[in-house]
Amino acid sequence: MQRRSATPRGRPAFPKVRVVTIGECGSHAKVAAQMGPVGGKGSSEQALARRLLSRLEEDWLLIADRGFYNWPDWQAAAATGAALLWRVKADLRLPVLELLPDGSYLSVLARPALHDKARGKLIAAARAGDYLDPGQAAQVRVIEYEIPSRDGDGELIALVTTITDPAAASAQELAQAYCQRWEEETGNDQLKTCLRGPGKVLRSKSADMVRQEIYGYLLTHYAIAALICRAATEADIDPDRVKFLRTVRIIRRRAADPAFPPDQARRSLAALINDITRPRNLNPARRHRSYPRVVRRARHNSYRVKRPRDTGTRYPGPPAIKLVNLPATAMINLG
Repeated sequence: MQRRSATPRGRPAFPKVRVVTIGECGSHAKVAAQMGPVGGKGSSEQALARRLLSRLEEDWLLIADRGFYNWPDWQAAAATGAALLWRVKADLRLPVLELLPDGSYLSVLARPALHDKARGKLIAAARAGDYLDPGQAAQVRVIEYEIPSRDGDGELIALVTTITDPAAASAQELAQAYCQRWEEETGNDQLKTCLRGPGKVLRSKSADMVRQEIYGYLLTHYAIAALICRAATEADIDPDRVKFLRTVRIIRRRAADPAFPPDQARRSLAALINDITRPRNLNPARRHRSYPRVVRRARHNSYRVKRPRDTGTRYPGPPAIKLVNLPATAMINLG
């Protein structure tokens, strides 16, 4: 575990635990979680995420950032039957097999250890429509685009997906879906700041009890997210509009409402749901904004340290993406 300060015996005074979750973009609910220490072998986000892949379900679309892609994990995730939409690094070799009408193209992911000659044979087989050994290569669809109207102008975003048919999901729809990946960060903030409290140290003193306490927070967050989704569905609004911290306070006030007899419990739940979606408890419609990619403290990555003038920028409309393999005039709004 990582040290923040040391005791006379050399043990960390404030050990840290890393939690990696799979979260729903629409509801922010955490549907699976894996915990581990911050330091040591097998403690990275990628290693913890690897243990979650077996929990994927066939009707899911799993979205992941470029830090999570590697060939073995892609194989393991695809084998579950879930649809995948992962960003990959710009230097990953993605040969063009067929350019599709929506600007995406078919390509091949190959095992990195393959020599160029073996890789060339696999690519030729894929172009000919021949069978590909799943242990050596997999056919994918690639969506490449830029967002010129936002920070990071000129950065190429490359997505690979197991959804190879554009009729099932167009390049525009998949680019929109990837932008929703950031809803996971909103869920993390709700969990760490609104429920636990900013800067609050877990009270448990042993590893087993820390794990139990974290699961308590995760289950509570899931229950609140489910309640918000139910209330938002009945009010016909986006769950993003419901204020999470305000909902937590409403639930705390109503926790002592009588739950017996059952009729009273149903009336209490109906009143709670109605209270959650009152206009004063809703956020305004989501504003279009962006923030610079910065970090609070210098780390071993490419992001610079945050400065006082680094604030959010608001825009009059949704971002427009430029699909790289469409004509230059083809711009699509991510609204």
